[in-house]
Amino acid sequence: MDTLWVVFALCRAVSAGAAAMLFGASAMLALGGAPRLGVAAETALRPALLRIGAVGLVATLCLLPLQAASIAGDWRAMLDGDMLDTVTLQTRYGQAWVLRALCAAAVLGVALGLRPGRPSWLAGPAAVALAPLAFSGHAAMHEGGWGVAHAINDYLHVLAAAFWLGSLPVFLSWLAAWQRPHARVEATRALLRFSAWGHVAVGVLLVSGVANAALILGPAVLDTGSAYVRVLLLKVALALAMTGLALANRYRWIARIRKQPVRALRAIRRNTVAELALGAAVLVIVGALGLMPPS
Repeated sequence: MDTLWVVFALCRAVSAGAAAMLFGASAMLALGGAPRLGVAAETALRPALLRIGAVGLVATLCLLPLQAASIAGDWRAMLDGDMLDTVTLQTRYGQAWVLRALCAAAVLGVALGLRPGRPSWLAGPAAVALAPLAFSGHAAMHEGGWGVAHAINDYLHVLAAAFWLGSLPVFLSWLAAWQRPHARVEATRALLRFSAWGHVAVGVLLVSGVANAALILGPAVLDTGSAYVRVLLLKVALALAMTGLALANRYRWIARIRKQPVRALRAIRRNTVAELALGAAVLVIVGALGLMPPS
């Protein structure tokens, strides 16, 4: 496995992951219906989100030079002005990258200037910042109506995945607040909102994921001898594991939280942290899949 390819895949994963965390966290804070707890969670998460946004911007800026080096098969192409101009101006990837870099910078700027209590002001720009991801991957393989359909489906898939992953730290904050008697009513309302929107996100994620695989691979039977298909199946397995953990939290441990609070809370936290870890692994796989031929 080429070192350049590995660095490129990891950079793609970091860039996408940062955008996902910023969107998911801010969107869940906006939809939580718990203004007081929302401000507290936003304040606590703000330093981490700002660092994530900064790292994501750096990773995004690195993508174009890495694309140039990948095309040329030479690290030195990252510093070749003519090559960078060609990739930026004459490829769909380069055009999407310009928009992506501008959006990443704008989102970080909004996050830096925004006071806690207005998460929707960040969620909107963060959602827009995720759009170029749908135009710089395998969605670009189609033209015309199929290309538009693929890009829209890909965007819905990205939004749903970003919401799920980015909302998990907010969920952990509200879960901690639930343990404080004076905050329990508001925390319960927020957790129920998280559950409802989580169901929507997982449903959209699964349906759009199946559609995306069909659009990329076509009607042919899956060829498990293909490296792309094997990696795709690994991604599906990890996503299903995340779904299983989420369902266990919702329908097993939440139901026991009043009778067995210590055990249930410990299990919910453990499962949620595991979801985050699996989500990070999925991001790495997505970063790799975008660089692999679907054959």
